[in-house]
Amino acid sequence: MERVEPVEPQSEAGSRGGIGRRLAANTLHAASGRVVSVLLWLVFTPRILRALGTEGYAIWSLFFALTGYLSAFDLGLVQGTLRHVAGARARDAHEEAGAFATLGVLGFFTLGLAWIALLGLLGDLALRLLHVPPAQAGVARFALIAGGAAFALAGVVNVVTSVLQAYGRFDLANSVAVAITIFQGLGILLALRFGLGIRGLVLGMMASWLLGLLCASLLLRLNIRDLRWSSWPRARPHLREALAFGGPMQLAGIFSAVHLQLDKFLLGAFIALAAITPYDLGARVAISASVFPQFLLLAVLPTAAAFHATQDRERLRELYRRGARFVLSAGAVVLAVVLGAGSRVFVAWLGPGHEDSATVLRALALGFAVALTTGMGTTLVRGIGRPDVEARFAGVVAGSHLLLSLVLIPGWGLRGALVAWVVSNAAGSVYFLTRFRSLFGWTRREVLLTPHLVPALAVTAGWLSAMALDRVMPASSGIVAWIAAAALGGVSALVVLGVLTVARYVNPQEIRVLLTYPRRRMAP
Repeated sequence: MERVEPVEPQSEAGSRGGIGRRLAANTLHAASGRVVSVLLWLVFTPRILRALGTEGYAIWSLFFALTGYLSAFDLGLVQGTLRHVAGARARDAHEEAGAFATLGVLGFFTLGLAWIALLGLLGDLALRLLHVPPAQAGVARFALIAGGAAFALAGVVNVVTSVLQAYGRFDLANSVAVAITIFQGLGILLALRFGLGIRGLVLGMMASWLLGLLCASLLLRLNIRDLRWSSWPRARPHLREALAFGGPMQLAGIFSAVHLQLDKFLLGAFIALAAITPYDLGARVAISASVFPQFLLLAVLPTAAAFHATQDRERLRELYRRGARFVLSAGAVVLAVVLGAGSRVFVAWLGPGHEDSATVLRALALGFAVALTTGMGTTLVRGIGRPDVEARFAGVVAGSHLLLSLVLIPGWGLRGALVAWVVSNAAGSVYFLTRFRSLFGWTRREVLLTPHLVPALAVTAGWLSAMALDRVMPASSGIVAWIAAAALGGVSALVVLGVLTVARYVNPQEIRVLLTYPRRRMAP
């Protein structure tokens, strides 16, 4: 395997500080749009559940699971566009950047048509395998076919926003994300207000992505003057390079989607359709929580691609060292809060009777935290053009997850699914970090031990503190339950931050410096 050999530093401290502030700025822009989206779904999920019922909500959940699976078959177009456009922009090759952007858009339109046709042919078979009741068959079939169109629309939007990000305009990409979330909220309100059911909700999602595409295209045209869109004949010479990166990313995407959505389908097949709902409720909160530490990775890929394009390997190493500390610190805080306050959150959010969902939340959050140990590594291997390393890692995770779930779910049900999730994430993370260390030639200590020991101890301390407080707090409901959940989460977070600070894992002064970035956009 090709190794990335270290070289002497080529940059000054001030330049690194500028990169850090720019990454902080771009991260905050990217994160704010995601936060709005997360809040939207947390607010509307109880209303959707009441309106659709248990089986109807399961079909609504399967619509999102399907679009998640289809997004895995995108030939790596989104990540490929981001990497290739960022690298071309670093070399001032704007026509090349436009060629890769064109390939991304054309690719999603082609794939969308193919999926609509395939889902139309195989829809009835899928409904039988999932034991969808006859009364729900019509709406489930509509949701399946609409999933193909939704995949194409969302994919094109993601390509355009990736171009904005590759040109350093995370602020504009964030504006698109916020606009789409607002459109989605309006669509949900209209569908619930007029009793339009699943069809209305699905059509509202598709309309929001269409409006988002119009917004993204307008912002791109007005603000990125250097980009030159290409015709198919001019973009075609770059197709092989795009596929060379996109092929492994395609495999990684498939494996990741299988891993993320697998247990929903297996619970429906082995247990019952209604068994999907408690799993999905817990998974929705766990995924929402896991998004927050991943915000810190959003701005890393174009930066890593630019460093690789200019052969600045020492700055790649510094990027990994600093980035891993911030990402894992954020992950430790989030995990401790979820473990400590998870049960109280569900009582406050949906009322009593959702203990299974709270268990799902804790187990999935633990698995996400374990997987987060690979976050900076997978972003860097994408940036240097080695997605094959990530593809093998994703294959190990998905393969072990599938094997364990097939063995455990028939006998253990929901518990078997959760055990399979945590164990497969742990096995895959150990595999990836070992391969990542070998690729870059860094020491075992700086990759396997130093980034992870202190956050693990901090999470343990935070969780134990919350458990001790929870035992002396009385049962509650309504607003009091939210206050109790906030108290437990706050104690967990403070303990984690205290351990991280005392151990000098994070430096408060460094964080303040990163957050004092200029208000005006800093061009790379």
